[in-house]
Amino acid sequence: MPKKIQIIINEDLDFLEKLLVKTTASLKKDRVKTLILIKKGKYVYYSDIAKKLGRTEKTVRVWVQDYLKKGISEMLCVRSGGNNTKQISDKMAKSIEQKLTDPKTTITSYIELLKLLEAELNETVNYGALYAHCRRKHQSKLKTARKSHYKKDENAEAFFKKPCK
Repeated sequence: MPKKIQIIINEDLDFLEKLLVKTTASLKKDRVKTLILIKKGKYVYYSDIAKKLGRTEKTVRVWVQDYLKKGISEMLCVRSGGNNTKQISDKMAKSIEQKLTDPKTTITSYIELLKLLEAELNETVNYGALYAHCRRKHQSKLKTARKSHYKKDENAEAFFKKPCK
């Protein structure tokens, strides 16, 4: 049997409905709708509210627990995003920028750039992080031409080339 909701919402129904109109983010709207549905007494179970909002029962339960512990202001504060920390330091980022924008550079691959940075700055960084940083921030494409075959005949190549009109 699903667990019944037995809490008291302190805010007025008018206040909650005005807050719903003012709110633009869908996640915050669903949180306010949860409080409105509980205040009206239309739904008695978390599972019913979850179905109505298109969320999981646990999500609705966590929202209500946040409301009970910290109040409506903390309940409406969305904290999503994780703890993604920077792997490339500012010093390394400046060095990368200098190396990639230098026209006289001899760097031909990201692995070569990685080894050069590790030798200069004594900092290690993941290849994927370096590659993503270079592509995202500097739109770099380190490419080298394919090697020519050692048996290639220059005269035969001229014969196969199509003349321009």
